[in-house]
Amino acid sequence: MDAITFSLRHAVFTTRLFATLTKRGVDSASRTLNRLAARGQLAKVTRGIWAQTAHPAFTPFAAVGFLLGNEQGHVSFVSALHRHGVISQIPGAIHVATTGHSRVVDSPIGRFEFFRLRPQMMLTGVDVSATDPFYPIATPEKALLDTVYVALWRRRFKRLPELDLESIDGRRVYELLERQVTALPFKKALVARLGELGIHADR
Repeated sequence: MDAITFSLRHAVFTTRLFATLTKRGVDSASRTLNRLAARGQLAKVTRGIWAQTAHPAFTPFAAVGFLLGNEQGHVSFVSALHRHGVISQIPGAIHVATTGHSRVVDSPIGRFEFFRLRPQMMLTGVDVSATDPFYPIATPEKALLDTVYVALWRRRFKRLPELDLESIDGRRVYELLERQVTALPFKKALVARLGELGIHADR
């Protein structure tokens, strides 16, 4: 595949993917991509990850899978709640749940905030987007559970804007809670907070 064909097909990609599909060495690919970035034709998201912001399929969310690398993770928290229309507030960053370290990645295509969750909280409640390229994203119920869970032990997401409760299946939230949170004190605190938000197991 030549570089032009590659650029038509990939809005977000890695140096290694570019090298493999255009049949060149990684060092050569890196030099080429850095030159394109210097000319403003590419955005360097972070080391080894690139984006064509003018590409019709571009979305900064597509970089999440690449940024996660070998970690389990998904778009979640307020970002996912907004994407699903549960809240109207547009977050200032893309929020990502991960099994890796909590961290912040500031890039030319946006700010990515990673919050560490236990591996048991990654097993269910995650879909893939309908975009190409796709990215993993929490369901509305999973995003709400992740948000309330993190708010218990971090000074984030303490206040949520008005929720569209019609977009949330309360039974599903509590099913996820039972499967993914085993510590009794956390369970009790989560149930209390969900009740304050108007989310109940019977609806």
